[in-house]
Amino acid sequence: MQAGFSEADLERRRSASRRLAWLLGAIVLAIYLVGLFIKR
Repeated sequence: MQAGFSEADLERRRSASRRLAWLLGAIVLAIYLVGLFIKR
């Protein structure tokens, strides 16, 4: 197994992580906004 990652691999992982973070943030925000409209 290779010990380190090449720069291209690291950049690919970073961009994938950024996309995942934005996606999770959008889902959390959507759940929060939906919660505002649901009366308990």
